[in-house]
Amino acid sequence: MTLLLRLRGELMRIVPSEISSKTRSTAERSVFAALKAIPDDESVALHSVHLPAHRYKRVGEIDFVVITHKLILFIEVKGGGVAFRDGKWHYGGGDGHVDTRDEGPFEQASSGMHELEREFRGTVDGLRARDAVGGYLVITPGVDLPPMTTYEPEQYLGRTAYAGGRGLEAAIRRAGRYWPSKGKNRSAISPISAQLRGDIVKAVRPDFDLVPNLQSRITDLEATFERLTNEQLERIDELEENPRLIWTGGAGTGKTFLAAEAARRKSASGTVLFTCASHTLAAHVSNILSDESIVVLPFDRLDETRGRSFDHLIVDEAQDLMTLEHLGKLEELVEGGLDRGRWIFMLDRNNQILFPEGYDPEAWKYLSELGATSASLKRNCRNTKQIVRQVQRYTGADLGTAMAGQGEQVIFAKVSSREDEASALDRHLDRLLDDGVSPRDITLVSSSGDWVSTSARLSRRFSKIDRYADTIGSGRLRNRITWSSVVDFKGLENQVVCLIDLDAEALEGRLDSIYVAWTRARAHLWIATLPGVSRVLRDMGTAALEKEGATG
Repeated sequence: MTLLLRLRGELMRIVPSEISSKTRSTAERSVFAALKAIPDDESVALHSVHLPAHRYKRVGEIDFVVITHKLILFIEVKGGGVAFRDGKWHYGGGDGHVDTRDEGPFEQASSGMHELEREFRGTVDGLRARDAVGGYLVITPGVDLPPMTTYEPEQYLGRTAYAGGRGLEAAIRRAGRYWPSKGKNRSAISPISAQLRGDIVKAVRPDFDLVPNLQSRITDLEATFERLTNEQLERIDELEENPRLIWTGGAGTGKTFLAAEAARRKSASGTVLFTCASHTLAAHVSNILSDESIVVLPFDRLDETRGRSFDHLIVDEAQDLMTLEHLGKLEELVEGGLDRGRWIFMLDRNNQILFPEGYDPEAWKYLSELGATSASLKRNCRNTKQIVRQVQRYTGADLGTAMAGQGEQVIFAKVSSREDEASALDRHLDRLLDDGVSPRDITLVSSSGDWVSTSARLSRRFSKIDRYADTIGSGRLRNRITWSSVVDFKGLENQVVCLIDLDAEALEGRLDSIYVAWTRARAHLWIATLPGVSRVLRDMGTAALEKEGATG
């Protein structure tokens, strides 16, 4: 799939856009994700949100309603085990409890469909005394029901055909062919116009799109991040016996996390030197690696080792040190040198593409030929899909597969001056804090990196903003918004990043700066664009697309 197709964004709209935390059913969550991934910019899917104050309470009895140009499809999802014995239906939730009912899922879907159709005829002007084509679909993602007289094949999607969600799009197409042919629907409105589809959506969700506030989404994403980083630990177990390792991966694939954990484990069998180019990243890692057998120093302070050599060497963000001169210095610090010593290099080879002047291919060739075992990290466990998509769009960089899930769209805020930028920043910070986001979860990343001239100084909150490099070095991170340069924040991250001080002239040809800055955000990214910046970003995006077209 080309980058252009990945970026079209013509996916089915689902309301609400994020599934409620009250939805415990893994089956419903699976169908929600499958619907959201269907390429369809005309249809709308509605997920039932069980709100006691919701005046259209009947819709809470239906799991999903999908409104296409052909029909209104009512979907009933049954998770866990499903069985039919002695004239009764038995539903198992996986916890040992079995729910027994007289009404089967097909009768339930049919009755829910008819009740909501009556509601539509009373509330939607275009449907008064008329029908749109309606139909229902029962989905059992975990089991396959045997053929029964209670349903037709087009009314049912079992585990095999559902295929983890991949078969849902085809099932909706089949329903679109099947239900309009039913005798009782032949006089119904068809096709369903875009205006009528919109009116139906308004009737079901009159005034709101139930989206959890940003802090709720951050909490949900945090649980996902924790699970993914735990899964990344398996990479250390897989490669534990290899004395020389090179791990490559894009931003967000867990390189620093794994490097720190590797240092902790290696310290049990000898001394460890952990180094990187960034002082701020080194200070951060030093705070989490307190074992006396581990020394953490930025590269330009390695003279402080006073000629000492270490049993293990771990180099993070190694692309910043990929020159023969730098490798020569590291050679002296590990027992046995680079050719026979025990070491791990973590690097992001996107740097080779984005900033080739700082990357020596001869140094990379030398390192990779030293009997090292290479492994590639493909799972992005930091950034949401929206952030990964934007970085790929403007830089063409490979960040791996976004595993953290959905988040908010990246926000580009057009501003006319530094003063206007500060005002827009204040308004957005108001929104974030009102949305429950903790100040410590917000970092302002400055493209210029100039603490003296940053537009953040014009913010009314400036007196309550800490410089990240100062706080991380002292180990006293307070519950305050932080500010950092792009360089100092390399290898680090926060839930929310607001990118400021972008200068069109300084951005020309600096894809590496965009790449680093944008990938620091885990859940939410806001970017202020002064005049000229949008043009530069657009040119970057065009160049990335053309490059993929030439190499794809």
